Amino acid sequence: MPMSREAGWPESLRPLYEGVAGTPAAQAVAASVQWRESFAQWVRGASLEERTVAQAAAWARLDAGERTPGELLFLLTSCGELLWPYAAPPPGLLGRLLWRREAVVGALSEAGDAEGSERVRRETDAVVSTVLTRYLKRHPESLQALVGDTPCTFDGRALRFQGAVEVDLKQVLGTGAKSISLLEQLRALLPTTPAEGRDRLAEFIRSRAARIPWREASEVLAERLFALATSPEGRSGMSGFLACYPGGRREPDWCARAGMLLSRTLEAGGPPAVVENLCELLARFDAPPVDGLRGALGALVGGDFESAADLGPVRFVLDHCRATLRKGEPGLVLALLWLEERLFRTAVRRGLADAFERRSRVREKLKAGVPGFEHLCWLAEECAELWPRFGAGGVRPGLDELVAWRQEVASRMGRKPVLRKASIEFFLWCAPEAASSEAELTVLALVRTETDRRQVRKLKEHPSSRVRFRVRTLQTWLQGSGKAGEGAAPVAPSGGAGPASLTEALRHLHVTRAVPLSGRTWLRDRDLEELLLGALARVEADFATRYPERFREDTAELVAGLLEGLRAELERVNADLAALLAPGQSAPRELGFTVRRVRPTPAEPEASVEQAVPVEPEAGGQPHVEASPEAPERHPVAPQPTPRTASVEVALVLKVEVEGFLRTERVAFVRVVKLEQRGEGQWLPSFRLGREHVDALLQRTEAAFCLFLAPPFPRAECWLVPARLVRGLMETQRSVSGVRREDVQRAARPLAQWLMGDLVGLWVGDERPEALARTRAEQGAPDFVVEWVLR
Repeated sequence: MPMSREAGWPESLRPLYEGVAGTPAAQAVAASVQWRESFAQWVRGASLEERTVAQAAAWARLDAGERTPGELLFLLTSCGELLWPYAAPPPGLLGRLLWRREAVVGALSEAGDAEGSERVRRETDAVVSTVLTRYLKRHPESLQALVGDTPCTFDGRALRFQGAVEVDLKQVLGTGAKSISLLEQLRALLPTTPAEGRDRLAEFIRSRAARIPWREASEVLAERLFALATSPEGRSGMSGFLACYPGGRREPDWCARAGMLLSRTLEAGGPPAVVENLCELLARFDAPPVDGLRGALGALVGGDFESAADLGPVRFVLDHCRATLRKGEPGLVLALLWLEERLFRTAVRRGLADAFERRSRVREKLKAGVPGFEHLCWLAEECAELWPRFGAGGVRPGLDELVAWRQEVASRMGRKPVLRKASIEFFLWCAPEAASSEAELTVLALVRTETDRRQVRKLKEHPSSRVRFRVRTLQTWLQGSGKAGEGAAPVAPSGGAGPASLTEALRHLHVTRAVPLSGRTWLRDRDLEELLLGALARVEADFATRYPERFREDTAELVAGLLEGLRAELERVNADLAALLAPGQSAPRELGFTVRRVRPTPAEPEASVEQAVPVEPEAGGQPHVEASPEAPERHPVAPQPTPRTASVEVALVLKVEVEGFLRTERVAFVRVVKLEQRGEGQWLPSFRLGREHVDALLQRTEAAFCLFLAPPFPRAECWLVPARLVRGLMETQRSVSGVRREDVQRAARPLAQWLMGDLVGLWVGDERPEALARTRAEQGAPDFVVEWVLR
């Protein structure tokens, strides 16, 4: 069959290709002059559709099949116009073109045209360089697909493949974040680049990466880095990545995200290779203001060794932290000793043979150069024994026992400044939430000098959010207590310099053993506040962590899952309360939490869904359940499809009844909006929120808020902002359809803190009858109604 009859060529180009196919090899170079003139004339008159068809036909003939020297010479010399980057580049383009070039050059040499073969080699090198450059300008992320495993060198300006085909990187590199994809492709070429060009290429990548505005590039680079870190085979690529982007080693968000991923991997029993990758990544965050060593330890501080199926990954993380431990850090030594003690006790209970040997070996290695090492070991053992008793199912120590224990800790650890410094960080960082009050009181007993106070203030920048939160709690007391005498525990000053609030005064009474409760609020017990805050924060953190997997769900379903998580977590508060209370002591407060869905999805036949939380057992032993009003009777109707909603409204009703003292019912309205993606791993820079929704919310009440659902940026939390502030941000941005994500993040508070600090603590809400009536209205009611009862 004649070559011109092959399907694919446009009719206007077939006569030319028929003549090309029949030209002998010895006459091909001489005839190519006429081919070029005819082809140039065809290019000037060809339509876009004809050129697209010709492009597909040319690549099909270059990619496979036996071709005559004339055909190959025509295709190679004309590929600058035939292979135009209209669509995605074909894989292996460079290797296929070079192979076809060698074929035609060899055919010409065999025909005795050595001069023509050399000229064809030079011309085709230039044409292939042009084709490759054009494709990379349009598709910079396809460099590896285009060049495959073709060896290359780099002279500081251009990549050279087989010493002839050049790609000038300055021509194909974009500006700003557009150059990241090509830089990543260049970084993938480093392992196969010869030594003489590898250093130049790495330096070129670093210099170009330094010009990218970090604010634009950090999010894209973070996704690439953590994709490597969470891949078992990504260790070598991760090391090369940080070598090319050294600015990431000083990025606090990356360090926090690596620590969170390590914690989740250990909890879920992830692959050991991923644990090793994350440990190695955290070891590279050693430049201020980030601290990867504390990030790695923080992944174990809140972990539960008893529930771990395999202690091998935990041992690896501890060994890694001990190997990278810096000198002069007794606080880290104390945290390591405590973690090793917990691991030792778990290993003994499981009957592991090397438990005692490992404990002795670790202590021997940590002992060198650490002052007061025996006191650190004593405190680690004491806390490993005492703190589990505060958890569910443990026997909580009595008040006298705790006071005596704190005095013993202050006596042993308060002798030297270095021991006090280590103990202060240790108690604020490692104490579990159930023992939070005792840990703070112990810190108050250890703070004796102005240097100790400065140490507490510096811990505001600690990588752990638990430490930062507890430091804020202590700061008011330390600022109002004046200077304590040397060697004495802080006491409330006399005269006008006394505690600035009722809570501080009650805490002082607790220190002096005048009040048998650990700091009272209107809830009657500060431990209850911390217990509720911890429960809400756990649900919030888990929801935000899983958000990247669930963001495609409807907003109503996401909100339903979040509220259900809060309801289920508060069910477990009852057990925690029983563990916190002394025998025979009554609960400080009865809790009720109900969720009613006013607008169900088509899968829900009922008009509303309401659940109650059994929190406090009654005297007869049956759990107290918050009563839920019966749904009004409705006539059955045919189910209608419910459209996917961009935002959902939730009404939070707070009912407080304190015997003969307080009684109130208030409602706060929250508009919930979720963050969406514009591509795989690329989150939109703004939340889609219509200004009309915010205006309508503010017209009804001032107790209006907006809840923004987003992935961990960098902390796992949901952002809550007053609606009036959101309205102001939209006016500043001159936007009617959205609000920028960065502005929301700067102005927002975590949902758990707002629920406890504002809704429960300050009773923010609208107590007008018309606002409360809207939650029970037949028309125009919120999508969800949540009732939180405190008696």
